[in-house]
Amino acid sequence: CFAEDDWEIQANSASNSPSYVAPSGPMATSLAAVQSFAAGLGTMTTLDEAPPSFTELKLQDPSAAEGVLIVTFALNEAGTAYCRATRRDSGETEADMPINRILTASWSAQHDGSSGAATIEMNNLENVDPA
Repeated sequence: CFAEDDWEIQANSASNSPSYVAPSGPMATSLAAVQSFAAGLGTMTTLDEAPPSFTELKLQDPSAAEGVLIVTFALNEAGTAYCRATRRDSGETEADMPINRILTASWSAQHDGSSGAATIEMNNLENVDPA
């Protein structure tokens, strides 16, 4: 086995530098060299580039608890969900709710990525202390 990158193809198609010198060929690497490099490098932790997604998202019947909205949710991996309530007659649309506006409401809950659900109980438009 061996691994081979396509750097030569990419480099040749983007050769707009006056100092560019075409490579002689692809960088072929043997399995033994890759294993040796991996052993020397050790375990690396990288950032997760994909956000969690909702596997469950429900709003409890608003008439079930006076003055409280209860959001039940589950995620496909550990993460935090953020919510913001808005009045139906406010005239706000999805376009009026960028992420920073949702975050400033300060309603959130963490989910551990298990199959169980987490809840956010909102009893006001924003979870802030006016004092």
